[in-house]
Amino acid sequence: MAKIESMRPSFWLALVVAAALAANLAAAPVLLISIDGLRPDYVTHAGEHGLKIPNLRNLVLEGTHAEGVTGVVPTVTYPSHTTLVTGVAPAVHGIFSNSKFDPLGKNHGGWYWYGQEIRVRTLWEAASQAGLTTASVNWPVTVAARGVGYLVPEYWRAGSEDDLLLIEALSRPDGWLQGLETSLGPFPDATQGTLAGDEIRARYSIELLKTVKPGFLTVHLTSLDEAEHETAPFSPHSCETLEALDGMIGRLAAAALAAQADTVIAVVSDHGFIRTEHRVNLMVPFVAAGFVHLAQPGGSVASWDGAPWLAGGLAAVMLRKPADTATRDAVGRMLQKLAASPENGIARILGPREIAQSGGFPDAAFLVELQPGYQCGDLTSGTLVTPAPSTGAHGYLPDRPEMRASFFVIGRHIAKGKRLGVIDMRQIAPTLAALLGVQLPAATQSKLDLGEP
Repeated sequence: MAKIESMRPSFWLALVVAAALAANLAAAPVLLISIDGLRPDYVTHAGEHGLKIPNLRNLVLEGTHAEGVTGVVPTVTYPSHTTLVTGVAPAVHGIFSNSKFDPLGKNHGGWYWYGQEIRVRTLWEAASQAGLTTASVNWPVTVAARGVGYLVPEYWRAGSEDDLLLIEALSRPDGWLQGLETSLGPFPDATQGTLAGDEIRARYSIELLKTVKPGFLTVHLTSLDEAEHETAPFSPHSCETLEALDGMIGRLAAAALAAQADTVIAVVSDHGFIRTEHRVNLMVPFVAAGFVHLAQPGGSVASWDGAPWLAGGLAAVMLRKPADTATRDAVGRMLQKLAASPENGIARILGPREIAQSGGFPDAAFLVELQPGYQCGDLTSGTLVTPAPSTGAHGYLPDRPEMRASFFVIGRHIAKGKRLGVIDMRQIAPTLAALLGVQLPAATQSKLDLGEP
């Protein structure tokens, strides 16, 4: 013991430096690709659906994958993508849904676009602070995101050609995107949701991999989600879309490995999908019961005391005055009466204690989950349940197997053919942080073991 105490401070400094160097040598570049709406069984059961997706299948054969990823509340794009880069639930990171709660329409349909609203450290920040070059193409909640050196955010506003000007203005470094558009074509606005748009996003990402060689690059591809919303999961259109995306995955992976041979490639998704045949227009009973008052029948909201915040297969019920127990009780009775009739499509109603445990919508009075086959509709008058045949939705509570997201990873020192079982989405960010050699202090879930089986 005396011998240890007599060691000079320089010895301990040398140990710290050696450990830091070892951590740096172990770190690897990471390419993180999100295929929005990719259920894992598209890949793990590709043969059953006649899918030709060799690049995604190769991730299963040559890398490590999860049987499924249990997501967050709600299982929609923006909260999920933020969890993927922070390792914490929406109640912690602050991105509660896709669109913001705005019953009076003052924000004109605004979404959680802005990176400044993320309350905890992200993988981009951690990587940038560690001296890595970071980049992101079309990832949600990245307008002015901290720590992203090369940025093309997901953003739209006008629904016109002005959206391209907005994206150009919000991208960084200044002038970089406009310079590439000369050779690569105009960058698509985020509302397209088409294969053509994803093809251009992949093209820009490949150019980043070739020229910038980022230590951490995130890419968000959106066309599968759009196809599934329109025609249901595993429809011919959805399967054809995934086959086209598989080609983009192959080109992205090849470019990443050509630029930096030790790159780890992770393919993830944000949520699963359920086929739907009906829409439940929850605003209709809120209007009928007097909790919401419209400016005119079928028109905009003039005033409200309680209203639903729609999120696909789920709705958070918000109160204008959260401490108003009389309104809370009256809304609760109305919801229970609706749920008593199976034809109304309500599966579960969660109260405050269950909401707190869920990690989502921290200020909601209730969460209303719909039955599979039903999704939220936005009509304010008319019939409660309306047809929506052969469509698809997500947003339901994450304990439903159909809502499971995906995680596939391949690279040096990643086990070949390893199965992780069902994992928690909050484990992905700390796992990627370990690969990058950085820390995410807010993430408390254990990282995944990607080593030899």
